[in-house]
Amino acid sequence: MFAGWKKLFRSKIKDEDWGVDTLTVWYIALTDLGMTQDEFNQAKRKSLSLSWPPTAPADFLELARAGKQSEYLDTQTAFETACRCSGMRGDVERDWRHPTVLETANRIGWGKLASAGNRFIKYFATVYERVLIEHKNGANFEIPKTHRVEAPKPARLDNDSPVAQDWEKMRARFGLKKKNKEAVCGEEF
Repeated sequence: MFAGWKKLFRSKIKDEDWGVDTLTVWYIALTDLGMTQDEFNQAKRKSLSLSWPPTAPADFLELARAGKQSEYLDTQTAFETACRCSGMRGDVERDWRHPTVLETANRIGWGKLASAGNRFIKYFATVYERVLIEHKNGANFEIPKTHRVEAPKPARLDNDSPVAQDWEKMRARFGLKKKNKEAVCGEEF
């Protein structure tokens, strides 16, 4: 690939900048980023239509994954979402927006994110990138269903209670009859 770039981009690539050590660094970086052979071939093909060669492995990988990135939140939005949701107290519904944001928050720790400032985004970005790579490679992260508060069940009224007597007076006034012997709050008559 580098030899093809040298021929294609000519004066834009200095020979000393694209030696064996650069090849080694790119190999390690692309492996760590989880690049597949198909992604490599696609990125290589797309790189031939550029006016400049990609100068970093992540930029090269982005050529293959550009269409797939829309599934994930950008790092800034993911960071703000994780900080907001981590800072919520109690059993409330949190909108993590994507399972990778929750997984990143779990790995870092909600307490750290709840009090994190803007300088913390660099560390968040490194953890988030690892989580994204795992997710792209098939890891399954899920947002658990939140605890739901069920509607209260109808309460049974004691026939001697003042409320039951009021219901009885209303039934008599409007000429309604009871369905059963016990009045049930919230039922139709």
